[in-house]
Amino acid sequence: MPKFPLHFEVVAQTEAGISTTWDSSVNGLPKITCSIPAEFSGPGGAYSPEDLFGLALLNCFIATFKVYCEKSNLTFTKLDAKSKIRMEIDATTNKMHISEIQTDFNIEGASNPEKVKSVLDKSIADCAISNSIKSGKNFSINIS
Repeated sequence: MPKFPLHFEVVAQTEAGISTTWDSSVNGLPKITCSIPAEFSGPGGAYSPEDLFGLALLNCFIATFKVYCEKSNLTFTKLDAKSKIRMEIDATTNKMHISEIQTDFNIEGASNPEKVKSVLDKSIADCAISNSIKSGKNFSINIS
């Protein structure tokens, strides 16, 4: 078990302008080019903050699931996962927010489908990123 609190640091650098992309990175890893999405009058063509939010959530589920499978001696041959993020304007506050996230999991070649499902359910419940989000979350799980 890691010693808490844990700390993670990310960095970004940009110039002014709505059509200017910028680079973000972590601990010297390759840079990720980011932009304002076309939906917000930006240029698109790079990772948006909304994309990164979705990727953070989806990859937290996957990482937690892989750790729990390893510790439970469970295997699978393939995991396909997808999250769809719904963004709206709150009628009360008139503020933009992410209202719902639909995540679909398709797991193939599960060594023990019932136990793999149980481990995925626990992974969903224990995902630190998910537990930090107040948006509604829905899940679809298919295991074969």
